[in-house]
Amino acid sequence: MSEQARPPRAAPGRSCAVCRRRKIKCDRKQPCSYCTKLNLPCSYPGSIQDGKSRPQNDLLSRLERLESSLQRLAPKVPANESPQVSEPTSSSTNATGIATNRERTPDPGSGRLILEGGDTRYVTTSFWADLDAADKDTADRVEHPTTAAVDSVPSTDTVNEAGRYQGFVFAFYSKSVDLRQLHPVESRIFTLWQVFLENVDPLLKLIHAPTIQRQILRASQNLANIPPAFESLMFSMYYAAVTSLQCSDSCQNLLQEERRTLLDRYRFGIEQALAKANFMSNPNVPTLQALTLYLTCARQSANKTYIWSMTGLLIRLASKLGLHRDPVALGLPPFQSEMRRRLWWQILILDIRTAEDNDLDPLICEHHFDTKFPANVNDVDLDVNMTEAIAESQHRTEMLFTLTRLEVSYGARKLVFSPKFTADNGYPSLSSQGRIDMIESLLKNIEQKYLRDCDTKIPIGFLAATATRMVLAKIKLTLSHPARSRASGISHDGLQELIENSIEIVEYAHTLRSSEKYSPWVWLFQTYIEWDAVAFLLHSINAVQFPTLLERAWKTVSTFFREWKDQVIDGDMRWRRLESLRAKAAAKLTSQKFLSSTDGEIQLTATSFERTPGISALSMSTSLRDVTALSDSRAQPNLESEHHSVFANSNFPSIQGQAITEDCIDWSFDNIPYVMQGAPSWETDIDEDAFDSWFERFGSSRSLQTS
Repeated sequence: MSEQARPPRAAPGRSCAVCRRRKIKCDRKQPCSYCTKLNLPCSYPGSIQDGKSRPQNDLLSRLERLESSLQRLAPKVPANESPQVSEPTSSSTNATGIATNRERTPDPGSGRLILEGGDTRYVTTSFWADLDAADKDTADRVEHPTTAAVDSVPSTDTVNEAGRYQGFVFAFYSKSVDLRQLHPVESRIFTLWQVFLENVDPLLKLIHAPTIQRQILRASQNLANIPPAFESLMFSMYYAAVTSLQCSDSCQNLLQEERRTLLDRYRFGIEQALAKANFMSNPNVPTLQALTLYLTCARQSANKTYIWSMTGLLIRLASKLGLHRDPVALGLPPFQSEMRRRLWWQILILDIRTAEDNDLDPLICEHHFDTKFPANVNDVDLDVNMTEAIAESQHRTEMLFTLTRLEVSYGARKLVFSPKFTADNGYPSLSSQGRIDMIESLLKNIEQKYLRDCDTKIPIGFLAATATRMVLAKIKLTLSHPARSRASGISHDGLQELIENSIEIVEYAHTLRSSEKYSPWVWLFQTYIEWDAVAFLLHSINAVQFPTLLERAWKTVSTFFREWKDQVIDGDMRWRRLESLRAKAAAKLTSQKFLSSTDGEIQLTATSFERTPGISALSMSTSLRDVTALSDSRAQPNLESEHHSVFANSNFPSIQGQAITEDCIDWSFDNIPYVMQGAPSWETDIDEDAFDSWFERFGSSRSLQTS
């Protein structure tokens, strides 16, 4: 194209650089008259729009380069072949059977990033992820994380505390440490062993008690020559025994030392003994028993990410030993086979629990293992030298609690994790009703196999039956949660029933924890906090008002926070989310005059309920208050009077012929499994028949149809 034919160039919108610098008028030609006259180079600054678009252009160019790189790396499809459209699967395969991710469409339900501790972390589809997605403030928190990040910067003490757990993972063993100095004196060794047998062994059944007892007898007489692997197991049993003594005063009276001091000492002993045994390079059954027992107990106090990471290491070491393969196929003798099965399934439970704690999927996949359940036999029926497998008992054995816990946990794997985990493991993809039917079928199977002959008059028997039903009820509640099914899609009656069941779950859990009869075993349930039930109540209070249940629901929530505020590990995301939900619920109820703030405390107001049938002003005057314990001389409320609390009208089971009121429970315990020292104790038992009736009502077909 000739110079004359070229179209005239549009005049720049700004003065040239020379004219701007000299502050003279520019005719904005190309070049301008002034620059032409002085024979100066004439240049114009780029437009503001060009400057703003440059980062976007850079990003686009980088994306184009990335796409071209992916195209070069992707396997080529021959021209005469066309990609086959198939049903979505957990992975796609090429012609050689090698799994590839090419052509895979990202699954929006597989997980998401959430903000925690000033940083983002990945969670799979779970109740907490769904709740965050339903929360309108989530986007603001992610887009403006500055405040959260500043508020959550860990202190130096927190960093140092976390660092104490890291050394032994790298096989750091201090030769200057004399492990003999970390053992208790011989008499205390047997005290701790007895506590372990009473409080820990009935729940976990990880070891063969008669064999371990003989080994402890020998080891206690010569602490200098204990094999490192068994020494790590001894320290883990010390640690577990002290963990089970939830009351600091009880620990002080029994062992003459502070509970925290003993836990730190025995944890250090575990780590040093494991490092001395070179457990990562040369794993064996005793070291993995020690690590499994330690991680199971440490879930109460250690950072959840640390426990989850160590569980991953434990799974790798277990695979190295072949625990994931049934020992019969490996030709192992019956006694070793049974011990390996017990160990593997405790590891699998730990994998499930730590996955739930971190809102992630379990690491163990279904196709990864074929180890059978441990046998339903007593320890006395097993012998180290036995040559033939013993027949399983058809009646209750020492394995009762462990086997019911295994059944519930294994069933939970198929219900509570992400759709991707379900598909990858070959589990059926069920509707909400299908999952609820599966829960009821699982309960029926457990009752038929284990609970049919279970004597609930025996405390451990009642605990096994109650824990099984409570956990399944919590799973069922989670599957029906408004965060997943949306309150607008549930009928008024259906949502009210779910709220009632949430209240009852929290109340029953509290009663179990505060009963002295079950206190030896409650330590395990300190990690089974009723997160979902409380979140359900708070979320539902925000969504729908049920005045007839509001008093009881708010009292239950308030009690939960008062009990757990000093028990929950600092920084737990779930606790912070519950606090956020409670603040929002309180704000809404306050605006509607259902709550009032007095001296910084949020209280229910009586006037808001005087207009509500079934709730009197007097019932509101007996709002939840701090009570140390029941006194025999204390006047009991007249439940037949005209003015009664909504507790008396509830469907919650009665205890000894009396409805559970706020005055029937010691709400202000400091350490959950134990009655406060110096206060009159109460040993109220739960009515088992009433509990069965409650659970049957919970398990029956409910009105959850759309309104």
